[in-house]
Amino acid sequence: MIELTREQILDTLQHGWGTYVERFQRLSSKEQAAFLTKQGYARFADLLAHVIAWWEEGKLGVKNLLADPDFNSPNYEVDAFNAQAVQRFSQLDELTVIQSFESMRGALLDFVTSLPEDAFQNNKIVERLYIEVLDHLKEHEIPE
Repeated sequence: MIELTREQILDTLQHGWGTYVERFQRLSSKEQAAFLTKQGYARFADLLAHVIAWWEEGKLGVKNLLADPDFNSPNYEVDAFNAQAVQRFSQLDELTVIQSFESMRGALLDFVTSLPEDAFQNNKIVERLYIEVLDHLKEHEIPE
């Protein structure tokens, strides 16, 4: 079982993801382009769209697990899911996507804060939160 506390999740949402946009914007344009290429995205907005979509999906998965501890998340075709996320936000400018990202981050902070304490005893819930919040940040870590 993954050991993860509510405080660790909230800290990552507040300080890791909470400074994500700022850290990206501090990179030079050349560093930004190299980072996005390495990540496989044409625009920073596309990367944020991907994160937003997985957070939405993760939140829904946790809600389903709270309602039914035997719930099994669907198997995802990850490339198709990511492509749909990018497409969903493709007509929006970067500022609008950043605002959506921050709105979803706030909603996730509120959601995690409101989870019952016993949710953190459910391995499926803890694993899902770990994957979507902590592990996802590591996957898309911005170089300092």
